[in-house]
Amino acid sequence: MATGEQISKTSTRQEKAKAMGHSRFLVYQPRADDPETAFRTVVANTLVEAAPGYMRTIAAKVVDGFVIVAAEPVDQAKAEKLAGAIICGDDEQWARIRDKSGPTGLIAVKGGWREHHGKIPAVPGGHADLDAAAAATVAGKLVAGEHVVPGASGGSFSRQGVRVLNGKLTVRTVGAQVHTGWLVFGTVAL
Repeated sequence: MATGEQISKTSTRQEKAKAMGHSRFLVYQPRADDPETAFRTVVANTLVEAAPGYMRTIAAKVVDGFVIVAAEPVDQAKAEKLAGAIICGDDEQWARIRDKSGPTGLIAVKGGWREHHGKIPAVPGGHADLDAAAAATVAGKLVAGEHVVPGASGGSFSRQGVRVLNGKLTVRTVGAQVHTGWLVFGTVAL
């Protein structure tokens, strides 16, 4: 959890960045096996605040390309810490990523969230609740360390009271110790 001092420092850094005509971004992109897909998806869909109440895309970064900082997947928290150190640091190796006209950085992530889609298996009387139906939907499909995020499943299904009878679900999981996505980060001109 961030302390008041950390929040203040972060806010001050962002204010200085905006005053200098740029903004920083850090986005986790799941469901992207390759860095090119992750980069293009994030660049096409990410908004940054250019001024209070005024948002703009980071689409201009598509011209600048990307640099893979870490191809071997690391835990999401470690990836975020590394990205923060690069963006806020002064290591010359990563100066291009800090440059608003430079490439975007990418770090392979393991343990981040991902989604599984499937049919709810039928059981007499239905499943006790949505979380039980989600667990049954992904039974046998999860990898080491992966678990269902309680309350984060949705889809099209039939209920009888709180019991879930049938249908299809999208089940969100975390903790998989395999490649789950990419952390995409950098600096963009405002």
